[in-house]
Amino acid sequence: MRKFLYAAVALALAGCSSYSEIARWDSDTLTNDGEKPAATFITQNFSYQLFGVIPLCTGLPWTEGDEDIMDEFNVRFFADEATIDNNLLSLRHALDRVGGSRRVTQLHTKVDNDYFWSLFIVNRHEVRTQCLILQ
Repeated sequence: MRKFLYAAVALALAGCSSYSEIARWDSDTLTNDGEKPAATFITQNFSYQLFGVIPLCTGLPWTEGDEDIMDEFNVRFFADEATIDNNLLSLRHALDRVGGSRRVTQLHTKVDNDYFWSLFIVNRHEVRTQCLILQ
């Protein structure tokens, strides 16, 4: 049991967290549809599961606070918060922070599972969402 707890802590310190970033646009560049972008937004969240079933740790989505704290080390043990729904909650919060319209374009979400690095014992689950926020 002691080794299991050490392994769980090591996984948490190995990158089990979430990351969000807003990059604001100041130029007069337009999209192909003639829309003016306000910012780009990217968020990604990681979780680890034992044998792909038992959640070990996960990053918490950015749903409150300022842009300065978007990449803090935020981990929850024995849960799985790396979902598309939680990434869309982060996007909704980013729309509130940017202000203006609630319109986005080029919304892409990628879900990736990686077993190879741990000999199929621990699954690393990543959900990454990115988009362009319009004015």
